[in-house]
Amino acid sequence: MSKRFFRWMIPLLGLFVGSSQAGAGGFFIPEQGTKAVGMANAFTAIADDVSANWYNPAGLAFQGTSVMVSGDVLLPKNDYVSGGTTYSARKKTFVIPQIYGNYALPGKPITIGIGINAPFGLSTDWTKSNAPFSRVTAGADSVTFSQIEAIQSNLNLTYRISDHFAIAAGGVYYNATKVHLDNALLEIKGDGDGFGGNAALIYRDGPFSFGVNYRSRVKINISGLVTGLAPLGAPFAGMSGGATTSVTLPDIVMVGAAWQATPNLLLTAQADWTNWKTFDAINLSFSPSLLNIVTGTSKTVPENYSATTTLRLGLQWAYSATNRVRLGYVYDPTPTSPLYVSPRLPGNDRQLFTAGWGMDVRPNMTIDLAYAYVLLK
Repeated sequence: MSKRFFRWMIPLLGLFVGSSQAGAGGFFIPEQGTKAVGMANAFTAIADDVSANWYNPAGLAFQGTSVMVSGDVLLPKNDYVSGGTTYSARKKTFVIPQIYGNYALPGKPITIGIGINAPFGLSTDWTKSNAPFSRVTAGADSVTFSQIEAIQSNLNLTYRISDHFAIAAGGVYYNATKVHLDNALLEIKGDGDGFGGNAALIYRDGPFSFGVNYRSRVKINISGLVTGLAPLGAPFAGMSGGATTSVTLPDIVMVGAAWQATPNLLLTAQADWTNWKTFDAINLSFSPSLLNIVTGTSKTVPENYSATTTLRLGLQWAYSATNRVRLGYVYDPTPTSPLYVSPRLPGNDRQLFTAGWGMDVRPNMTIDLAYAYVLLK
């Protein structure tokens, strides 16, 4: 008989110094479930709550029916040092919600899952920093405000082959509602969408479990407007024209293993391969208008990202029947090259130290808290 669980997850992910995106290289935000965050997101081989919709949908096969509401609070800080002077980007707090649900078909080895979250995004605002690269004197190569807000909707179908083994496949839709690539002379904004897919498996045998989760690349085609700003002066200030570009989100492969070492102690390890080679350049095209005198008909901004492998270690200790503590460690190399580091997407190798706590409030409700601290190289 299936059970219904409502799990309210409220993570606090703070003190992220030096990078707009706290959780991983590029603009990937892997913190998509509070319990998982406490164990450094080494959750692909565990996948025992409904956030498995993101971490490993095959794990839904062993859960019955459940619902989860979760959220991340990101507190980024970006500084640029030049000539002994420190320039700071605008500080802002970001709240990133997640909603997950799954339904087990009665009497059948099939579970349907859905996840709505935001695993990719960025926001850096240097507009009032007076950093050299943000000034009008830097011209069309200046950088002021960058933003990508993309919501993912993911529908999963899971099949339980046996009491030990399950597989899953799903479809993904990304809706990029806000995209900005502004400089000191031009506001460039738009929106777009794209489709992808995912596949996963999980195997459990006694105290051991193993999981693999694959998420395909997704090309998001973006269209919008380019508008001349006041520093351009007449007649270009306020003039608008069409602009298009695309962003290809990377393929991701997550491979993990877990071991229930004792009835109270769970150990987990994971490696994530992220194919950031898909983000090689930002190619902008501008529709014919008088503004082409300033913008030209196209512009290419090289990024030249490289694929990365992130390593994760985590543990959970159940110190009572209803309470658990979690710890984790992440080594996350940057995909950026020193030759192409941009203020739009700061790049540093990172180490993350995570901690979490969970409590069963009653049989149908669990509260989890998690925290992650980032050290930048």
